[in-house]
Amino acid sequence: MKRKWLIIGLGVFLVIVMALAGSVWWFFLRGIPSTQELREPAPTRLSKVVAADGSVLGWFPPDGMVVLDEEEIPTKMKRAFIAAEDATFYEHAGIDFSRILSALIKDIKAASYVQGASTITQQVVRTYLLGREKTMYRKIREAVLAFRIEKALSKEQILSLYLNRIYLGSGASGVGAASLRYFGKECKDLDLAEMALIAGLAPAPHRYSPLNSFTSAKRRQWYVLSRMVQQGYIQENEAADAYKEPLKITGKSVAMFSRYPYITDYVKTLAIQKFGPAIINTGIVVKTTIVPRLQDVAEQSVRQGVLELEMRQGIYRGPAREFDTENKANLLAFQKNQIAWQGLKNFELYWGEVVSLAPLMVSIGTQTLELHPDSYAWIKPQGAWDPKGVLAMGDMVRLCHIAGAWRISQDPLVQAALVAFDIESSDMLALVGGVDYARNQFNRAIYAKRQSGSAIKPFIYAAAIDKGFTPASIILDTPLSYKSDELDAEWRPKNYENKYFGPTSLRTGLVMSRNVVTIKILKEIGLSYAIDYLKRFGMDSQLPRNLSLALGTGVVTPYGLTKGYGVFAANGWPFEPVLITSISSYDNATNYFQTLARPIRELSEVEITADTTGVAAGAAEGDITGDADPAAVNETAVDPAVDPIAEDTGGVEVGAAAEEIQQIPSIISEQTAYIITNIMTDVVLEGTGWKVKALGRPVAGKTGTSDDFKDAWFIGYTPSVLCGVWVGYDDSLPLGAQEAGGKAAAPIFLEFMQSAVADRPASDFRVPVGVVFAQVDRQTGLITDQASENTQFECFKEQSLPPKQDSAPEDLMLKEVF
Repeated sequence: MKRKWLIIGLGVFLVIVMALAGSVWWFFLRGIPSTQELREPAPTRLSKVVAADGSVLGWFPPDGMVVLDEEEIPTKMKRAFIAAEDATFYEHAGIDFSRILSALIKDIKAASYVQGASTITQQVVRTYLLGREKTMYRKIREAVLAFRIEKALSKEQILSLYLNRIYLGSGASGVGAASLRYFGKECKDLDLAEMALIAGLAPAPHRYSPLNSFTSAKRRQWYVLSRMVQQGYIQENEAADAYKEPLKITGKSVAMFSRYPYITDYVKTLAIQKFGPAIINTGIVVKTTIVPRLQDVAEQSVRQGVLELEMRQGIYRGPAREFDTENKANLLAFQKNQIAWQGLKNFELYWGEVVSLAPLMVSIGTQTLELHPDSYAWIKPQGAWDPKGVLAMGDMVRLCHIAGAWRISQDPLVQAALVAFDIESSDMLALVGGVDYARNQFNRAIYAKRQSGSAIKPFIYAAAIDKGFTPASIILDTPLSYKSDELDAEWRPKNYENKYFGPTSLRTGLVMSRNVVTIKILKEIGLSYAIDYLKRFGMDSQLPRNLSLALGTGVVTPYGLTKGYGVFAANGWPFEPVLITSISSYDNATNYFQTLARPIRELSEVEITADTTGVAAGAAEGDITGDADPAAVNETAVDPAVDPIAEDTGGVEVGAAAEEIQQIPSIISEQTAYIITNIMTDVVLEGTGWKVKALGRPVAGKTGTSDDFKDAWFIGYTPSVLCGVWVGYDDSLPLGAQEAGGKAAAPIFLEFMQSAVADRPASDFRVPVGVVFAQVDRQTGLITDQASENTQFECFKEQSLPPKQDSAPEDLMLKEVF
């Protein structure tokens, strides 16, 4: 009987145990994901942007991840991760019990969590299925799944899953994305040093990222190399050589997967606007017209221009004191690495730690520099600034390397933008949206709407030429005022020089940028006519409906204003810039978009005459009276919106009919375009843009300065290259005393153009049929046969020649425009 009850009791106990075990098993494994979800995802169809020479400008990895085929991941990369993360990967069945025991002993001794024991298989479980919470519940589920995965997949499949998904810092997931993010090249092209650095990121990608802590990244790199030696994957001398090798890091802290982020951001925006967001993840190849050599020059020119401007102003904002000892070491270590493979760059900013005040000495990581007084002579009070009163030991200061010499500098607050185009093809050659993308990602070249200042004047003068004026027309530069019922004071516009010059030719008015002359011309031709005329140029500008238009109180983007000048440069034809030449699938099987090889103005085989009237029906010439409010800018005339991708890719898609293209008229006549170009060459030779004369070849251009020196412009072109430059503060603060367009913007234009036209033959601007030259008297603007110091040759439309001086009616001898 006892035996019977013993057997019954034992049975009940076993049932209870089994029930409990089942309950525990059900509790831990309920809802556990299936290993079927871990089948290798399809390789990423990586979208990229390429330059005119075929080099890659940037990539668009979906969610920062690049999935590679197993054979695309180098063997050394696999071994680097195995050596550092899971040396027994090929032996264990998903869990390494000896490693768990070793880690447990170390954790107990340290009374803390100091060493992980997860295998690569377990990390795959965390990454793909369970997450990273540190609980016993999750650990048990992780172990079960690890065993299941080992049975369901091969070791190579597991390793591939791991390497394609592991987060490796700075926005990059997987070794493919990390290769692009840090080194700007594909995984298969990495060397041993680069592979070891990426493998070292796995345990703590943020802490070990070379962009965050270069010293920590190097320590981890050495650990990986040492482990590879211990596992027999490489020799000791290979490890030593790889560790000494400078790491060619091209990635920056903010610029994701791009050499030129202002450009790739804009390209991405255009593609999405045209085809929708989904296209970016389909693996497209966007071919652009950007020339990397010129883009590099453009970025340096902009940086040089703003640094020189701030040095002219002489205001030093002091050292950076927010860095602790570790941050300083990281900055200088990273800088040392970059200098080792890049060399010192002109007008590049470097960090230096103050190690002595008398004499002033700083360490830049590679060397210690003694900074002589001439290195800070620009700081006010100039010649008397004492570093001992401002700097302290251990301070971090910015240094600028200029032609072999060092200067104390600072991160500039002034901003600038530059756009450049090939005139014949309309190709965009370079685009700079700001001084430093890492500090501010706003693309000023495309989106910043700024007052144009005098840079708008060529369009008003062109309108006057088509209204009957000639370059020799005489306007009295004398005081004028306008009274408004809404204003207590009169508006008394003045010239930049704050004086008046009497009888002034139209040419001189534009060359010397005379405000009063331009206002009088605008009043004469009529405001409505002028605004309608300016709209033809497609600048997407906002224009005030008052006489302040003549002074450039309207707003326009650097891109839009430069595009407008392109009409003059293109002899009056539409100038539609081309940035994207084609968008195709990664395998070239699908062609989404392609521009024609030639700009519109060259496609017409028939002579097309320009409509130069451009006046809306019923528009009055004198539609502003003397008592109108010239300062009111609340009423604006806005150019029609343009499809961005159509505008920036030539506006022509595959299959556009040639017949339709040939019907597009010119914007202004060739004769008007040439006359304005001819006048603007004098702006460079003897006017406000005289600094650009150093280019040493024919160049036309115009300066622009808005009120209180808040915006500085120079837009100009040779017969082959067009370039526009804007300089200003984002918050519209004044740039500083006398920082006009000719001083702040023209040097940037010159620096860029010296490289842009270096390999192009010098040539004169072509004189079109219908333009003639005649000798005129400067004082009267009339033709004369008598050569003297008061005469010059002037260009005219053939049908617009002024009369001879000796036969002219008396009232034409001197015409004042009110």
